[in-house]
Amino acid sequence: MKGPIQSFRLFLIFSVLSALFLLSQFYRVSNAVIAPNLVRDLGLNAETLGILGGAFFYSFALLQIPMGPMLDRIGPRLIMAFSSWIGAFGAFLFASGTSFQTALLGRILIGAGMSSMLMGAFKTFTLRFPQEQFATLVGIISSVGTIGNILAASPLAYLTSTIGWRNTFLIAGGMTVLLGFLIFWILKGEKIEEEETLPFSEKESEIGIFQSFRIIFGSLAFWQIGAVAFFRYGIFVSLQGLWLGPYLIYIKGFSPVEAGHTLIMLAIGMTLGGPIGGHLSDRIFRSRKGVTLIGLGLYSISIFPLVGIFNINHPIWLGLIFFFIGFFCGFGMLIYSHAKDLFPTSISGMVMTYVNFFTMAGGAIFMPFLGKVIESFPRTGSSYPEEAYHLAFLICFIGMTVSVIFYAFSKKEK
Repeated sequence: MKGPIQSFRLFLIFSVLSALFLLSQFYRVSNAVIAPNLVRDLGLNAETLGILGGAFFYSFALLQIPMGPMLDRIGPRLIMAFSSWIGAFGAFLFASGTSFQTALLGRILIGAGMSSMLMGAFKTFTLRFPQEQFATLVGIISSVGTIGNILAASPLAYLTSTIGWRNTFLIAGGMTVLLGFLIFWILKGEKIEEEETLPFSEKESEIGIFQSFRIIFGSLAFWQIGAVAFFRYGIFVSLQGLWLGPYLIYIKGFSPVEAGHTLIMLAIGMTLGGPIGGHLSDRIFRSRKGVTLIGLGLYSISIFPLVGIFNINHPIWLGLIFFFIGFFCGFGMLIYSHAKDLFPTSISGMVMTYVNFFTMAGGAIFMPFLGKVIESFPRTGSSYPEEAYHLAFLICFIGMTVSVIFYAFSKKEK
C-alpha cells in the first residue's frame, strides 16, 4: 500500500501497533512498583521476586529465534493477533494467581504474547509504509512505547493503591484482547508490495538461511553489538522494572507513590534519548556507532552514583540520576541501525531480530541474577541491607563499562 504516512488508514495501523508496543513495555517493567504487594500476597523473597520479574524475558527472548521466519512466512497480522491473546490470558492468570508458580506461568505467557509486538511492527512498516519513512517510524514507536514505562511508574502505583494490582492487570488484559482484535481487523486484506521494495527482505532468496547464519554468527561485530545490547537493556530493565523500586522504598524510605514519581524519570529520559540520539546520528554526526558509543559510555557513567560511594537521598538528585540513566540508555536504540548497516539488506531482518534476542536475554538473566546477589545478604528486618543493592548496582556498572569497551572495537560499516 502506497501513499502518505498521514493517511487515516496508515495512522490507524500505526496507532494500534504503538498501543500494543506500549502495553508490552508496561508489562515488562510493572513488577517494580507492585513488588511489595507481590512479596506480601505471594510470599516471595528477593530471589523468587527476581525470577518472577525475569520470567517475562525468558519466553520473550526464546521466541525471538523463530520470530523473524514466522513474521516473513505467516505475516504480522496473524502472529500479532494470536500473540496478543496469549499475552492477555497470561495477564488474567497473573492477576488471579495465589502462588508463585501461577504468577510465574502468567508472566511467562505475557512475555510470549508480547514477543512479536516490536518486530511485528517493524515488519508491518516494511510492508505497509513508504520505505523512506522506516527510520522515522522506528523512532516514534520507540518513544510511544516508553509511555508504557511511564504508566508502569506512578500511574500504576496510584491504581494499585486504589483498585489493587490484580484489578489493574485484569484491565490491562482486557485492553490486550481488544487490541488483538483490532490488529486482526486493521491488517486484513491489504496486498504485500513487491519483495524488491522491502528493506528487510530484498531478494531474500539470494542468501540462503544457512548461509545467513554463517554470515551473522561468523561476524565479530555481531557479537560486539550483541554484548552491548545484552548489558544495556538487561541493566536498564532490571533497575527500572524491579530493583530500583524496592531500593527506594526500603532503603531510601520512599512511599510506593513517591517511588513511582521518581522512577518515572527513567522513562522520561528514555523517551527523549531515543529520538535525540537518532537525530544526532542521522543529521548532525552522521554516524551510528559514534553516537551510540558516546551515549552508552555516558549511560555507564550515569549508573555509577548508585554504587554507594555517594550518599544520595533527595528525590530531586535521584530523579536527575534516573533521568540521565534513561536518556543515555535511549541512545542504545541505534545499535539496531548499526547492526542493519553492517550486513546485506536481504538479511537485515534476521540481524535485527537476533540483536533483539540479546536485548531480551539481558532482561531474562539480569533480573534474577541481581536477585540472587541481593538474596545472598541476610535480611535486616523486612528488607535487605543497602550494601546488597549497592553491590548489585556495582555489578551493573562494571558489566556495562566492559561491554562498551568491547563494542568500541567494532567496525563502523560493511
